[in-house]
Amino acid sequence: MKGKYRFVPGGALLALSLISMMTESVPAWIGPLLLVAAAVLVIFASRGTVKYTKAVKLFNSGDPVQKIEAVKLMDSAIDYGLSAKESVVAATVLLQNGKEEKAKPILENLIRSTDRSVSGPALASLSMYCWMEKDYSRAIELCEKAKQDGYTSRNLYVNLLTYYLAAGKTREFSSLLEEMGTSGASSPAIVDFHAVNEMLHGRWKQAGAFLEALCVEAVPGFPDPYIHFAQVYLHYGDLANARKMLGEALDSDYARYSVYTIDMVKEMLRAISDSHECVPFTEAANRDNKAILKIVNGRLPSWEKSDQAFDQDMIPGYPEEPSFREIIEEAAENDDTRDANTDLDETDEKWLSRHQS
Repeated sequence: MKGKYRFVPGGALLALSLISMMTESVPAWIGPLLLVAAAVLVIFASRGTVKYTKAVKLFNSGDPVQKIEAVKLMDSAIDYGLSAKESVVAATVLLQNGKEEKAKPILENLIRSTDRSVSGPALASLSMYCWMEKDYSRAIELCEKAKQDGYTSRNLYVNLLTYYLAAGKTREFSSLLEEMGTSGASSPAIVDFHAVNEMLHGRWKQAGAFLEALCVEAVPGFPDPYIHFAQVYLHYGDLANARKMLGEALDSDYARYSVYTIDMVKEMLRAISDSHECVPFTEAANRDNKAILKIVNGRLPSWEKSDQAFDQDMIPGYPEEPSFREIIEEAAENDDTRDANTDLDETDEKWLSRHQS
């Protein structure tokens, strides 16, 4: 017996033991015996929760070796029985660590719960399975249902924003960020999404300011902000700093469900480091919003190798690169919101008119 009913046998025996000890209709030794049996059943039924609690502690340690052990414990904890809320967490861990076929039916069962604190996170987690299967419509549908049911969490918003981008739904992406307002401002992932939104609207100075603060001050452990910062530098033809950011991206942690792969980042870095490919690749990366979005979604645009070699760090003919640090400092002096200057200058407007899709 699993789930919320796993303690029923032990509870029933406990009740019988108490009744027997309060009545003289049965031998005196029956009550203590039933009490011992109840305790054994309760301990037996608690095995899953014990393993689950230990797994959570191992995960929180941050040790990669202990993380492997934690996944094994979560796997067996589900088999022994967990509460619905614990099952959502355990199934999510399995989903993220190569055991999606076991996690999927568990989550599919949990999304039918009438308890929204269970069905909400289960919907968000199940959406990740759909996203990994490239079923973006279903992934979006699950997250939007959770949102409509009143469930809100940073994880839900990060998932939904990711799926909107993957599906090319940039309007919905921008609308959700606007709806969120300043909530999630402390989340590196949400700040990174704001930078992407600025890129897609041609506000490259703002995007660079967001990413300067994020990559230099916060130093995120995932690759996305560094790759997006490389895109910003390529907008200005700055190969040196773009290479630097991609180097930082290579040193980041790549989750199984990450938008980016190490191979993709290595290929992008190789292209902008090759004297015959750096210029045509930069042109391809800045071709239009579709090309920008393609890189954001973990794919590279097509480009042709040039017969002419280019060995400089800055490609001429691109907009003049501002100091993102100065933009941040200037905004901080003006007010405490640290909002960077979003005004479009003549160069920005010319770029936007050529590239806006």
